[in-house]
Amino acid sequence: MIVTCPACGSRFAVEREHLGYDGRIVRCGKCGNCWHQMPEEEPPAAAPEPAEPPPPPPPLPKRRAAPAKAKARNSAGLGWLALLAVLVALFAGAWFGREQIVAQFPQFETLYATLGVPVTAPGPTLELRVGEPRVTQRDGDSIILLSGSVTNITDRKQTVPKLRARLTDGEGAVLREWEFEAPRAELDAGAAVDFATETVDPPAEGQNLTITFVQDEE
Repeated sequence: MIVTCPACGSRFAVEREHLGYDGRIVRCGKCGNCWHQMPEEEPPAAAPEPAEPPPPPPPLPKRRAAPAKAKARNSAGLGWLALLAVLVALFAGAWFGREQIVAQFPQFETLYATLGVPVTAPGPTLELRVGEPRVTQRDGDSIILLSGSVTNITDRKQTVPKLRARLTDGEGAVLREWEFEAPRAELDAGAAVDFATETVDPPAEGQNLTITFVQDEE
């Protein structure tokens, strides 16, 4: 016969003989409910259910988070490798191209010297030409005029440093000294700039008047 659990409605097949005439306590194999079941007639079309349904298959493990973490680690690793490659390239350029860097930017020579990196002294970048001094009179004052030019003899733009004029006597003692700037602070490749300077009422002992770049003497 077919019995129905009053708690969950599950139906089970039970031998009528097991209930006897007065019925007996039965237990639902699905929800565990217990009740007193009397024997009765079986319904004509009843489909019994298994007393113990098979357990559901175990769920598949979730593996979505692992690939995301792995992808993040891979991206971070590639980023560090790219940064390292850039740093290596910059270091190599600063090392193997140090002579060109110092030639273009002389101020970096001090930085290389501080780091203990040898730098071959670059060749001349500017050519200084000075004409013969001329003596003239102006408003009763004696004036020495001196002119010349500075030429960029490289294939890169160069900075024109300050110029220093020095008047010395026959023994080389400095009688008068002054600094001045050329009309242009920078020169393109192959360009030149003219300059002129003067001194008023020079000492009578003065015999030589020279002009040099200030940074060369320093």
